[in-house]
Amino acid sequence: MTLMFQSSARFLALALCSLLYAADPQSAEASTGSAGDEAPQDDVEYLLVTAHRLPTKNPTLPVIVRDLDDRPDVGTSALRDLPSFAVSQAGSLGSLAQARVRGAEANHLLVLLDGVEIMDPTTDSGFNFANLNMAGISNLEYLPGAHSAIWGSDAVAGVLQFRTRPASDVRRLELEGGSFDSRYVKAQLAAVEEGYYYNLSASDFSTDGTNIARSGSEDDGYDNHSWFASAGLDRERWGLRALVRRARTESDFDPTPFPAFLPADGDRQNRHDERLALLGLDVASANGTVKEHLTLSYFKSHNSTEADGVRNASSDGKRWKLQSVTRWRPGSRYHFDLLLEHEKEKFKQRGEASFFGDPNQRQDFATTSAGIEWLAEVAAGWQLAVSARHDVNSEFENSDSVRVSTRYQLLEATSVWAAWGTGIKQPSFIERYGFTPDSFIGNPDLDSEQSTHFSLGVEQALGAWQVDFTAFRDRLTDEIDGFYFDPAAAGFTAVNQRGTSRRYGMELSASRAWTSGDLRVGGSYLHAEDPDGGREIRRPEWLAFARFNQQWGPAMLTLELFSSNDQDDLAFATFPARRVTLDRYTLLNAQVRVPLPKGMQLGLRGANLLDESYEEQLGYEAPGRAVYLSLGIDL
Repeated sequence: MTLMFQSSARFLALALCSLLYAADPQSAEASTGSAGDEAPQDDVEYLLVTAHRLPTKNPTLPVIVRDLDDRPDVGTSALRDLPSFAVSQAGSLGSLAQARVRGAEANHLLVLLDGVEIMDPTTDSGFNFANLNMAGISNLEYLPGAHSAIWGSDAVAGVLQFRTRPASDVRRLELEGGSFDSRYVKAQLAAVEEGYYYNLSASDFSTDGTNIARSGSEDDGYDNHSWFASAGLDRERWGLRALVRRARTESDFDPTPFPAFLPADGDRQNRHDERLALLGLDVASANGTVKEHLTLSYFKSHNSTEADGVRNASSDGKRWKLQSVTRWRPGSRYHFDLLLEHEKEKFKQRGEASFFGDPNQRQDFATTSAGIEWLAEVAAGWQLAVSARHDVNSEFENSDSVRVSTRYQLLEATSVWAAWGTGIKQPSFIERYGFTPDSFIGNPDLDSEQSTHFSLGVEQALGAWQVDFTAFRDRLTDEIDGFYFDPAAAGFTAVNQRGTSRRYGMELSASRAWTSGDLRVGGSYLHAEDPDGGREIRRPEWLAFARFNQQWGPAMLTLELFSSNDQDDLAFATFPARRVTLDRYTLLNAQVRVPLPKGMQLGLRGANLLDESYEEQLGYEAPGRAVYLSLGIDL
């Protein structure tokens, strides 16, 4: 298929050709420190690839990186210190958990594992953070903003990427147990040698959980079993990457009966099973002018629900993706990244037919994409990147995405950056074809959501402190309302809303490190309104966090404080739904780790130590105070 760029994409392509003449036309060999330099394979910066499609030593946008070694593997606690990252969980561990970044929808954050999309096509094509298991994961990279020009659909509010490539050798077994009859076992074997690496990890987590309903005494349990194997070969002119992963979860939940539509004790269970495979090949020309990166990936998910021990519905989703990214460096101070991508998704749903209709169905669609990014050091200390992408979809209108980003070193201790871009989110299978006809009717005529984003930031060194400030503004059109009551069909459906959703805000963080520890504090403000001018639900205006690490002799202490302002939600006991306010809350977590002889380590961890009683979704009680004891053994 020949891809023809629309007017905006053609304009950007012409601009790129014009800018080519302004860049340095000299040797194809990269000079140290230029905007387009790739970090060496053994450089930690090689992993920082989220700002651009391939590893880039000096990206135009700041990528937030978090080391995960000292954080809980299961649950959302490890993510709450990400700026403008609002977590909303329906009760205890294992219950549906969503993240809304900068006021966007829960399925507007693209979540990747080693570059492979792990969004679930059987739901709203978002990511359920309740099933997140970071055992063996080395670090994460977080890039807020609209980046569809780089990453395609779903990258409307940002990109969150988990990386499995290990930073060092690991041979470790860890055991943990504690509150709510929680039990956790994790084993990891990893090595980083000259020319290759591997990382093998397996974990098993289970808990009896807590009662998520406001009344009753039934606890809602959760099991999470996960393993993965990743490996890579790095040679002078070529490399291979491979990853296989499987994760299975079982979670109890409560029904929400008429007329209150709030959770009440009941025997309901959801089972989730996902599999992932990745194979990548990297090849470079003899003089390094051209580097080709080929990736073939596969993702499969299965979900089923049971009521009183009887399965009543199931769904399966599959995604294949073939990607080619070519980096061409015709000059020492600039390069081009050329993208070709083909993706196909399939969806199958099974359930019992009723008077209202038959939920059994099979659907599929395919997307073919082409994109280009030009990245250059246009002057000393000034990097500029211009990107454009065109998507041809078998079911939706073709779409274009663009992004312009730049960074300038204003002073030795001061740098400023800015980004403008667009994002798209294609409707999910559920939104288009329905879930259960007796409760939700699909709308096959839905259009993709469209977003326009602008952000501006300053990075400032103040003595031993590093201070970062960001201001952002987003406009979303064709927003999909998945709870629209259609009188003609006498049921709920999904529609594209008229008007514009408006969001703006700011983020401020500061960090300082010293010989025996470090401190990081930050907060964010958000104003988010729907097309009718009302406050968007489940989006607190203020979020704040603090994380403190201190070594005292052989012991390491970690303190975490997370605070969320009040937020709105909807009560469906009346029609139309009534708006209610969920109270603000503050969470205090702590962890102490003490080394023992023979490579062992003793840990004591506490969560919600203030024993806050709070809800992030109306009617769903969050867990209270919890304490866990762990033992780590280096083998």
